[in-house]
Amino acid sequence: LQIPAVYVEDSFLQDVEPIDVVAETTRLHAVRSLKSFYLDVGRSLSLNKAPRIRGPEISGVINTVLDDILGQKDIMVNLVDIRTLGDSTFFHSVNVCTLSILAGISMGYNRPGLYQLGVGSLLHDIGKVLVPPEILHKPGKLTKAEFDEMKKHPQYGYNILREMPNISLASANVAFEHHERYNGEGYPRELSGKEIHEYAQITGLADIYDALTSDRIYRKAYPHHEAIEMIAASGNFYFEHRVVKAFLDNIAVYPIGTPVELNNGEIAVVLNTPRGYPHLPDVRVVSSGGRTLRVCFDRRLIEEKALLISRVIPEEEFADMEGMENVLES
Repeated sequence: LQIPAVYVEDSFLQDVEPIDVVAETTRLHAVRSLKSFYLDVGRSLSLNKAPRIRGPEISGVINTVLDDILGQKDIMVNLVDIRTLGDSTFFHSVNVCTLSILAGISMGYNRPGLYQLGVGSLLHDIGKVLVPPEILHKPGKLTKAEFDEMKKHPQYGYNILREMPNISLASANVAFEHHERYNGEGYPRELSGKEIHEYAQITGLADIYDALTSDRIYRKAYPHHEAIEMIAASGNFYFEHRVVKAFLDNIAVYPIGTPVELNNGEIAVVLNTPRGYPHLPDVRVVSSGGRTLRVCFDRRLIEEKALLISRVIPEEEFADMEGMENVLES
């Protein structure tokens, strides 16, 4: 059915209920609306007509996402996204929109600012409707000529959005500049530093994070903690440091259910991450002194200063640990 993953309820974490920052119904509505919008724009352009934005629909999507996030803004981003492969472009754009709005909240934007950021980040890839499908969906590496064509999509996106009366210049600039980089190595105009609109920097960062943590034809998704290390290292190089910090403030380094080893040798599973402490989650200890525990116990790492996570345990290794199947089944 082209669904690469599902959430599984098990007795080991039966008292833990992961909650997303945006409701599943909101995500699905946003994906359907965005897909319909892309089709309308593509159809208009093929007929040489100026595309028209269906104002109420896109506006409604952004306002619903904003309401969801603002209603529970103390929740960290924990969940690994589940997307159907055929709609990955639209799920990606909704994820980027959600992550961008969260960063905008951390940077102190008011609701109108968050709305403009949300519109721009949701529609940041709209220019891809003008990229030839054989390039856009090519499974292998692009040739230089193909990549040069792909690099035109920010300009295409800006041109499309500027024709729409309900889209602000700030939102259109997100499409234009989301591939620009703080050190001047981006495209299409090789802007640098403060020349790049802050909304575009936020969206570009969210774009990279979602791409790193998603499966691709040519590679598996990076684990969240590795992706976050890459993002953290990009401060004042690819993105302004304050943008990176605001973004990472909302992302749990270790999503709920991640098996980890503590620096005292204990094996645990992540239960939750307190806001503001992305590296210090609450954990449930399942093994101590090399022995699987019959009765597990919880630790709050923010209260135990000597304890840190030393490594993430691969799922296969965790499942193969002696006696662990008894814990998982008990």
